[in-house]
Amino acid sequence: MVKSLVTVKTAEDSEDNGLNVLFLAAFPLVLYLFQGSSVSVFTAVLELLLLAFALILIAQGRKYQAEYEAAKTAMRPGFPRKVCGSILIGLMVLILAGHHFVSLHLPLLMGVIATTLSISAFGIDPMRDKEGPEPGTAPAETTPATDGFVDEAEARLQEIADRVAMLQDPELTRRTAAARDMVLRLVRAMDRKGKGARRVLQKPVTKFAEILSLEVDRLEADWSGEKACFARRRFVAKLQVLAESFETHARKRSTRGGRDAFDFEADLLLDRMQTESAA
Repeated sequence: MVKSLVTVKTAEDSEDNGLNVLFLAAFPLVLYLFQGSSVSVFTAVLELLLLAFALILIAQGRKYQAEYEAAKTAMRPGFPRKVCGSILIGLMVLILAGHHFVSLHLPLLMGVIATTLSISAFGIDPMRDKEGPEPGTAPAETTPATDGFVDEAEARLQEIADRVAMLQDPELTRRTAAARDMVLRLVRAMDRKGKGARRVLQKPVTKFAEILSLEVDRLEADWSGEKACFARRRFVAKLQVLAESFETHARKRSTRGGRDAFDFEADLLLDRMQTESAA
């Protein structure tokens, strides 16, 4: 185990050194700033910005890939950072070489070569979602902690809804129950896709419940005082913002994970029909 960690750390340090060397290799571009020509200055600034942005994308792509490889289940990145960074490096070489050749054939070839070499050096981003092991291939103790996440989320949100219901305000009770049902529908719809998709909403649901619980604390504290009306309006506003923000986030992450929008809406409708039929 220690040996593998040392190997991973050595590989990361090696790639960090590669990015640093790549940036230092472009240092002669600074000389363009002192040639006096406005075209040279513009070219130098553009080249340095392209290189800096490309290196940032590659570094972020490496970070996300390390997290992807460390997780047992994970979703592929929605934006191929390493590939786009390599393309920017190729574009940088194309622009730089274009000032020295009459035809664009050689600069274009150099740009393609630079992009290819960059992809060869830093690799490409994960292209598919990473699912967990097949049933029966792993011991029971390796089951991900997210297996009971849906039940935990339902229990926690139900507890919050019950606290609001105890205030005996029908409108607040209805709004809180609607927000709870919306969150659970989204969680169950994502849950049908697999543990990797479920994992995406685990942190947002936990945060949603924490913030809403704090808002209920504030509501309960001011409910019997002079600030009751203000506390009620404040809770309604916060609840609406939280619900809309969570729903927007969940739908974006579902689309990012490669799901068709109609497919996701169908899952939501199916869950709603089952819930209403059970009721």
